[in-house]
Amino acid sequence: MFATDARIRRAAAGALVGLAASALLAACGGNSGAKVSAASLDSRLLPPSFIPGYQRQRTFDWSDPVNLVGEGFRLPEATHPSTAVKAVEKAGLSGAAGERLTQGGSFNQAEGTIGVIKLGSVGGATRLRDFLHRQDLQQPCFTACIYSPRNLPVAGVPTAAGVEQVPHAPPLPRGARVAPGQGPPVNYLIEFTVGPYVYFGSVPGSLSDARNVVATTKRYYERVRKLGA
Repeated sequence: MFATDARIRRAAAGALVGLAASALLAACGGNSGAKVSAASLDSRLLPPSFIPGYQRQRTFDWSDPVNLVGEGFRLPEATHPSTAVKAVEKAGLSGAAGERLTQGGSFNQAEGTIGVIKLGSVGGATRLRDFLHRQDLQQPCFTACIYSPRNLPVAGVPTAAGVEQVPHAPPLPRGARVAPGQGPPVNYLIEFTVGPYVYFGSVPGSLSDARNVVATTKRYYERVRKLGA
């Protein structure tokens, strides 16, 4: 009888430990949930027609967090890729897909990167968005940098976090002039969430493009919100 009671107590204790571990994983966002394929996320990518002049160059399967970080994220040089990989895994990666959009020829080509990440929970998506936004607000260069990051409000997208990295080139020599459209571009980086999904993008432009970037983000948000979570 005593042996039987001891076995029951051990079994009950084991069950409690298992429940506690499950609760901890859920709270931390570490449970990735059911895996999804990159192909199933394709409909959530930004249609190239949303950005006039751009076309889709290629798509990405980012089911592996290493590929997601290396090909998709625009990290500052001070951040190790492994740090971002850990953030993605902790958020509970279920799947991810992306696309590279291009404009112009090979010698004067502008590239934009768009991606969607499915996480295991809404909380995991929020934490990953916040992680990416913190990276965007850092200077992209490890040492002295011409870029000054600043927040970019994204009206109409309540879950968005935007940044514009504005270049400040040194003064030109006396009498020198820069033709319109030349010089370093402004880097626009935006993330937003819809349920357990994180949508992110980076695209170059000029300061005057900020309004178009915000408008395109709002249009994109309204489109994917209709797809549900």
